[in-house]
Amino acid sequence: MRPKRTQTVVEFMARECVGNQVRMLNRIMSGIYEGELRPLGLTVSQMIVLALTAKHEQVRAAQICDWLQIDASTLSRNIERMRANGWIEKAPSPDQRSRPFQLTTAGETILRDAVLAWERAQANAVNLLGAEGVAQLKAMTRKATRSRSAD
Repeated sequence: MRPKRTQTVVEFMARECVGNQVRMLNRIMSGIYEGELRPLGLTVSQMIVLALTAKHEQVRAAQICDWLQIDASTLSRNIERMRANGWIEKAPSPDQRSRPFQLTTAGETILRDAVLAWERAQANAVNLLGAEGVAQLKAMTRKATRSRSAD
């Protein structure tokens, strides 16, 4: 039998946990985007890496990890899948320790094909959260990112 205080705290944790709320929202949003991108054989994580690579022409894995706040092993798995699909390739670099990568023609094509799917997902997500919710989400993300960078 649990003490009353422990039971009360456990009930509060189950109901109010911010981490759980964020994870639930992530699963819902990921489902929206993944559902639209699935017919292309593309995940939302891969799409973002392709978009950032296209934006910067050449990127290093460490840059992507920093921008997306992900660990290197997670990115490495995605890069290997994208390389196997022929969407990215190593870029020429004088520094062989940290070779950048770039989009291939196939990567540019899949990213171009993903635009309509992304637009549908984005409209669905904005509709679900509302313009104010999206603005708050962006503000919270900026605040958390700045706070984490200061650590």
